Amino acid sequence: MVIAGGQYMKEIDWEQRRYEIAKEMLPITCDRRKPYWNKIRGEEVVAAVAYADALIEELKKNSYGKND
Repeated sequence: MVIAGGQYMKEIDWEQRRYEIAKEMLPITCDRRKPYWNKIRGEEVVAAVAYADALIEELKKNSYGKND
């Protein structure tokens, strides 16, 4: 992909970014005040992926003025 000024930019691998963001968000979604905080439950996984999806959606909107 060529952008303004003849610079080359690598295509974004959105699935890889989704994985990376969800992986970073997962510990944040776990409530450490609860006795089972070290056991990952379905709700935390769903929340982490939802955060990743929302962030990627916004990034795509602002990426080159289009939403792919």
